[in-house]
Amino acid sequence: MKNITMPFTVTGWDANHYDETTFSPTLSEVTVKKSFEGEMNGESVGKLLMCTSRDDSAGYTIMDRFFVEIEGRKGSFVAIHGGMTDEMKAKGKIVPGSGTDRLEGISGTIEFRSDENAKTIILDYSLPE
Repeated sequence: MKNITMPFTVTGWDANHYDETTFSPTLSEVTVKKSFEGEMNGESVGKLLMCTSRDDSAGYTIMDRFFVEIEGRKGSFVAIHGGMTDEMKAKGKIVPGSGTDRLEGISGTIEFRSDENAKTIILDYSLPE
């Protein structure tokens, strides 16, 4: 298993509420775009489902497709992850068999962390030779 730990940037956030039948919580669907520059270069786009309460705490799950280059290998893969804002991290896995092109066969885990100073991605992965 190899590790990439690096900052990332959220470049897009397009939210739509799909259930506001009660005052709280609100259910939303969000298209999220991120960019990566470092050991992994490229971008991702994902669909996030989120539940936000009156006190702005939230729980969410997201499926992201990454269009990236890792170790000089370009391709894409899909990861599913989720979490709660009280922890400020989301953990998940790369979907088996989702790698394309030179990232075919990629496997591993993914974690996103966020605080007032930075947003960080932690990717523990394996690639076939």
